[in-house]
Amino acid sequence: MKSKHQLKPVGTWEVLRRVGVSITNHSDNSLAVDDVVSQVTGVKNIVLDNDARELWVLYDASQVDYQAIVQALTEAGFPPIDNWWTRFKGSIYQYSDTNARVNAKAPPPACCNKSPK
Repeated sequence: MKSKHQLKPVGTWEVLRRVGVSITNHSDNSLAVDDVVSQVTGVKNIVLDNDARELWVLYDASQVDYQAIVQALTEAGFPPIDNWWTRFKGSIYQYSDTNARVNAKAPPPACCNKSPK
């Protein structure tokens, strides 16, 4: 099994996010969370740390955003921890992912850097 230290964003729009979840140490729950998050389009890899109750998700922000991953977890019965810090980080993650998606779909910049005459 991979550790969270082996997950590294490689692509241009890949991001690594930590989601605090309240999962017991049952391997069945770990496999269920792995299946649910892996089915979301754009998710590259995940690592579930049962001791710290953290889910590390590596995904392509141009294809999927933080809210879609949280929604998939919630629908499967594994909602993230609900406290002000998690909500604050989630809003920052969502803002960053939205900007990444908009920038990924933006047209290329002008080809020259000369000022107009």
